[in-house]
Amino acid sequence: MSRRKLEVSGRINSYEALEASYRDCNDAKLRTRMLAVLQTWDGKPSLEVAKDIHMAATNVRKWVHRYNEYGIAGLIDTRRSNRKSYLSPEQKQAVIEALQKSPRECGFNKSNWTMPLLKRWINKQWGINYKTSSLYDLVHKLGFTLQRPKKQSRNAKKEKQEQFKEELQDLLVNSDDDTVVLYEDEAIFTDEPTTTLKWSRKGEQPIVPTDSSGCRERIAMFGAVDPVNGKVHFKTSEAANSHSFKDFLK
Repeated sequence: MSRRKLEVSGRINSYEALEASYRDCNDAKLRTRMLAVLQTWDGKPSLEVAKDIHMAATNVRKWVHRYNEYGIAGLIDTRRSNRKSYLSPEQKQAVIEALQKSPRECGFNKSNWTMPLLKRWINKQWGINYKTSSLYDLVHKLGFTLQRPKKQSRNAKKEKQEQFKEELQDLLVNSDDDTVVLYEDEAIFTDEPTTTLKWSRKGEQPIVPTDSSGCRERIAMFGAVDPVNGKVHFKTSEAANSHSFKDFLK
């Protein structure tokens, strides 16, 4: 009877999150286990993965199952002793508050937290020297996961957004049979760098304030859909302004 194909679940961490953690990790054992999961996620059979990374195939399957159940924290050796946590409850709260800030606010010339960077910060604060692999376990227990931040314009006005929603709802409710309603939006593709993953509390997507005042190469795409018949209209333009929008409406 053939063995069922070994598969990786993205329920706890995405492929991107695991890959980012693998790049940042300097613990040899943990990196090897992460690599085993990544190669399995890429579709390699466990025997091939085992040969590539010099690990027994049974261990490859073991770590993939552990990852599917617990995420990155499942790849860390569990402590056999009843040793208390290095950090006190007050110190853990300080770590939570630090992770919710930019590392720049904590004295580092970096934009995102990594485990080696957090290790340096904890050592600087309290003289405690954590293993990088143990920090993954700590931040997960504190309720953090790697997430991709959502961009939000600094110029956004929530009250105007709510006003628009009310006006749109009123239009839809009171429109007659001769009125055609189209849902329109435009997307601008630029050479601006994409956001990277960062540690955030579970269920709370991080926000990255952006500044759109600079000059960048860009192309705009206008699109509209009729919610009644599903017909889609679209057009690309070198600029996203009133003239190109009116041209799209024609």
